Amino acid sequence: MELFRIYFLSLVLSISTIRSSCFLLTRHSSRHSQTAVGCSSISEDKGSISSLIVKNDLLRIIPNCLLGAPATNVTTEEDQVKQILSLASALELLSPFPPIASSPQSLEALGGDWQLIYSDASEITKIAKLPLGFRLGPVFQVIDTSDGRFENQALIKHRFKLLSGSTRVIANFWLSPLGEVNRVGVVNIGERANVKFRKIIFSLRRFLFFPTFGKISKTAIPNGAAEQANVIPCIDVTYLDNTMRISRGGDGSMFILVRANGKDGRKKAMPIFSLEKTKQFSVDQAAPTYDPSVDILPSGIRG
Repeated sequence: MELFRIYFLSLVLSISTIRSSCFLLTRHSSRHSQTAVGCSSISEDKGSISSLIVKNDLLRIIPNCLLGAPATNVTTEEDQVKQILSLASALELLSPFPPIASSPQSLEALGGDWQLIYSDASEITKIAKLPLGFRLGPVFQVIDTSDGRFENQALIKHRFKLLSGSTRVIANFWLSPLGEVNRVGVVNIGERANVKFRKIIFSLRRFLFFPTFGKISKTAIPNGAAEQANVIPCIDVTYLDNTMRISRGGDGSMFILVRANGKDGRKKAMPIFSLEKTKQFSVDQAAPTYDPSVDILPSGIRG
């Protein structure tokens, strides 16, 4: 049975290679990426058998981490990282949904609550190894497509349960122009959204055994690599179905996410802040800045 599985997966990857030729031709053409959809007869609801097999193998190879934290290339064995990258690249060629710019159904599917299960982005690998006994917990992304808003949420706990807190990044997004080139030279074929990070809120959720009800918080101004280079951050949605998503950052970093619906023992994301609540978090020029790739907290302390 295992030999049959290996043979079938090899066949799937061979088919993926053939499909990639069609896909890459479309990526580098001036046509709208709907042409790429025509290269496949995959059902938008369930995906093809080949995509399901690759997807299940990818989910199986990504390790489960303590406290529900996402796996990273820093916390995962090198051989596993290579397998994750290979399977993710194969799955990106089998996306059942068209690019978000060409399909209202795709944009609708993008909305909702997602949980990050793997990433090699510096802002994730940095907080995956926190000092002083702190540990990263689940990381969520909550997207409101109707308002073009989203939040990145990270839960942080202490190993001795002395403290627990959260980081919430408030941001807006909009579809990028076709043909736009990102920092690593990838041309937008309709998969890309530009991003504006507005505010970062650090909240102490619990001190010892006492909840704080969000009364203790600190707000910072995002100041990551893109902001420092005066470049608009962006994200490419390279694989999307109803329960899983793969995205690529403007620097080439990868994010693998699954639906955060509370099933399979997964925790739920926090409800996204309302527009009114967002405005209450004031940020002035004297507020600290925060570069997630190097800063531990918005205090000037760097790891």
